[in-house]
Amino acid sequence: MNVPVISEIGHVALRVRDLAAAEEFATNVLGLHLTERTADALWFTHGTPHHSLQYIAAEEDALDHAGLLTPNAESLAEARKRVESAGLRIISDGPVSRGVEDGFVFEDEDGFVFEIYSRMTRTEPGSAAGVLRPRRLGHFNFFVPEPRRMERMLTGLFDFRVSDRIEEGVFLRCNVDHHGIGVFPGRGRIHHCAWEYPTMIEVAAIADLIDARGESVLWGPLRHGMGRNIATYVQEPSGLVQEFYCDMERIYDDAGHTPGEWTYDGHKWVTLWGPHLTPEGFAELGLLPGTRDRTESA
Repeated sequence: MNVPVISEIGHVALRVRDLAAAEEFATNVLGLHLTERTADALWFTHGTPHHSLQYIAAEEDALDHAGLLTPNAESLAEARKRVESAGLRIISDGPVSRGVEDGFVFEDEDGFVFEIYSRMTRTEPGSAAGVLRPRRLGHFNFFVPEPRRMERMLTGLFDFRVSDRIEEGVFLRCNVDHHGIGVFPGRGRIHHCAWEYPTMIEVAAIADLIDARGESVLWGPLRHGMGRNIATYVQEPSGLVQEFYCDMERIYDDAGHTPGEWTYDGHKWVTLWGPHLTPEGFAELGLLPGTRDRTESA
């Protein structure tokens, strides 16, 4: 297919032990709008999609699933055919998320669950006056035992393209943004989700907001060498890291782009502005994929 089968990062669903704390964080720090609630789940949006973040009350803090958006029904059908041909386990032949009109759910070889879908119902996001609301959910970073295996899945089945490499790690894009998914070696988990804001003014204002709450950011602001985005990181109550970023590099010429080959020597790959001061234990944070028996749906 000439059109890549995945066009956007869609949504993320998290299992959380403290639903009230998750709601407070999503509302007052992330600046998201609550679109729907039940006794055991919350749905939030950054804009007009029904949701970009879901919290599910559970006995564990974990990743339930990540949502990837196809541009049309034809791309969705092609994605389904490729997943089936690869022999990956289809958990649901239809969509499982609220507001998703057509899709399917599968589990990859690392135990991560993905919902692939083509349409989500629209909603009124409410007033953003006085709220630091993100433009969108921009990317995920995963740590996995075999990064090249996840890379092959994302490039081979879903047409992601390589933007930059750093030894075994890789940044992959599904549109013009430098990366929609980062894959790095480590224990299998989702390390962070990232929300795009218009400018560094908003990113700095969120850091001020966190300080006013009597809390601290984990790291930043800094400008990454890979991707060039200005980023600040904070840990939400579930343990997942959330990134606030702006000004990411965009790649408009797929044919003309040569992926960078970076190394861990020095600090420029991770921060252009200063020495490598990654907080101790930062790379070990994040959430494992949720436990799931062989008959359970997402």
